[in-house]
Amino acid sequence: MLNFLRNLRRNQMNSKYLKYAIGEIVLVVLGILIALSINTWNENRKENNLSKVYLDRIEQDLHQLINRSNALSKQNKSILEAITTTQTYLERGTPLSDEELKTVEYAMLWFPRTTYQLPHMLTYEEMKESGNINLIYRQELRTELAEFYSYLAQVESIYIKLGQQVEDQFVIYNRYIRSTTDPTTLDITFEYDFDKMSRDDEFINTFSRLAIHWRGFVFFMEGINQRGDYIMINYFTTEE
Repeated sequence: MLNFLRNLRRNQMNSKYLKYAIGEIVLVVLGILIALSINTWNENRKENNLSKVYLDRIEQDLHQLINRSNALSKQNKSILEAITTTQTYLERGTPLSDEELKTVEYAMLWFPRTTYQLPHMLTYEEMKESGNINLIYRQELRTELAEFYSYLAQVESIYIKLGQQVEDQFVIYNRYIRSTTDPTTLDITFEYDFDKMSRDDEFINTFSRLAIHWRGFVFFMEGINQRGDYIMINYFTTEE
């Protein structure tokens, strides 16, 4: 009987130790789970905050891009209009009035200036390079931005080609047009013989091609405007 009691007591003590050990393990596991949960919450909070910062910067980039592209679009249209109007004066072949002379001089000043600093999506580029593009949580917005970014690259490539085509025609323009740059004021003026230009069909035909090139500058810049406006209206102006 004595041995039985001793064994019973020993078993009871072992059971207590076992329960205690299990309790300790449960507490440790719970502590780990709580710590992991807090850490996950903190990481999610950091990601959400970083995502908001990125989206705010993308919105600012879009604002700047749209403003810049709108300004370039207006300027491109004014140059295109001056070129097409100058073409009609060349085809007419009569002396220019003072007002008409201003239009021709504007066209002569701006038609060779085909190199423009196109707008860029700097924040989107940064996110791509850092691998944080997934912080744009909305899949539709990610797709729209990716397509817009690709379109900007395509337009830049097209602008380079259009600019090169204009430069390739300089051999014709150089017959009659000479530029002068003032090193003090940095002003640029042009000397040209409008009468001789108007009697040279090859020159007029070549000059008429400028309208096609500058039409391209206007067309693709307006494409940037439309796509940028679409993203802004559909994904940012309705945000809380």
